[in-house]
Amino acid sequence: MISLSTQKLQKLSESLFLAAIFVLPFSIAALEILLAASFISWFAYKIIKREAVAAENKILLLVCFFLISSSVSAFYSGYPLLSMKGIVKIVKYTLIMLVAADLFRNPENLKKLLFVGLTGFVILMADSFFQRFYGRDLVNRVPIHYADKQIRLTGPYKFYGLLGAHLIAVLPLILSLTLAAWSSSNKKWKRFVMTCFLVLSGYLLYKTHSRGAWLAAFGSWLVFTILLRKKILIAALVLALLVVPFLLPQNALIHLDIERKEQSIVERYFLWDRALQVIRARPWFGCGINTYIHNYPKFDKTKSWRVPGYYAHNGYLQLAAETGLVSLSLFLFIIALSLSSGYRAFQKALPEKKILIAGLISGFVALLLQAFVDTTFHNLQPATLIWFIAGLLIAVGQPNKRFIS
Repeated sequence: MISLSTQKLQKLSESLFLAAIFVLPFSIAALEILLAASFISWFAYKIIKREAVAAENKILLLVCFFLISSSVSAFYSGYPLLSMKGIVKIVKYTLIMLVAADLFRNPENLKKLLFVGLTGFVILMADSFFQRFYGRDLVNRVPIHYADKQIRLTGPYKFYGLLGAHLIAVLPLILSLTLAAWSSSNKKWKRFVMTCFLVLSGYLLYKTHSRGAWLAAFGSWLVFTILLRKKILIAALVLALLVVPFLLPQNALIHLDIERKEQSIVERYFLWDRALQVIRARPWFGCGINTYIHNYPKFDKTKSWRVPGYYAHNGYLQLAAETGLVSLSLFLFIIALSLSSGYRAFQKALPEKKILIAGLISGFVALLLQAFVDTTFHNLQPATLIWFIAGLLIAVGQPNKRFIS
């Protein structure tokens, strides 16, 4: 009887989590509700089964230390309610990783995830193309943005950078499925469909006009080709990096402000300098979790008129500014653990699974690279993707012969 109830709870948690991944681009409210319901059912079956919440103690220890160090600043932030919301947010992200690491140890669940994720991605693409031709997306009625005269697609997201984050996370996986179709499938239609899928995804990434996303995508594709030792693809990527800048319109590469000067680079200088000033003043535990916007003026000596009230647009600097260098170090340890777990799985996997794990690792790297120049860590949807993929990499790296046979 107990075994049957725990099995039902586990299935419920899996279904709710898969539904959360499906709705991630389309509704923040639905994402929050589904994740919370998944966590509750997951905890319930873990308690009934008397099973540890993490397969390895070091993962749980790192998470606990990260949560503790991130919470210290709440006691002196000056904004207790905001800090409490920040703590809840970090607990939620770490739970996403732990639940994903547990639920997707099973290859059958990974297949379900691949199907659900790709189905949602197809709808995301369709919605983005609808926005491209009709001016607003169909799901959330978000209007097209512009960089000078260039259209910037957002799809169902509020901002183009968020769409860019989703695309760069999934594109390496699309690339791996396309290469797998060309190397093993005798069905020409499958090759054609996957190639079209890849090209259309790349076009949408271009139309975000998010240069940070472009560079992160290039870096992730380079990682992908190095992992698979595809010399021809490495050469093609290097050639593209040298040639493409000369083919793109100038206003796609340079985003002008009202004074007709490059906007983003100048702004980021002031944003990053502002975050560094906070870190110098509060190096160990930061100025206050989830209170950066409210607290940075106390430490900002430059007092620039540019970009007031903005995030740092560098996730690592803002994490250190809000919660300190201790938390940043622990976060980087978690990232390193996830990557090493994924790489272990990659080394042991058979060729058809190796290419998919390479896509997963590369999508993760893309988000980590984008975080250097954007708010990737501090927006719910891309942050959910980061912690989710971290959990998946831990899952596939756990000892399980079914992943390598």
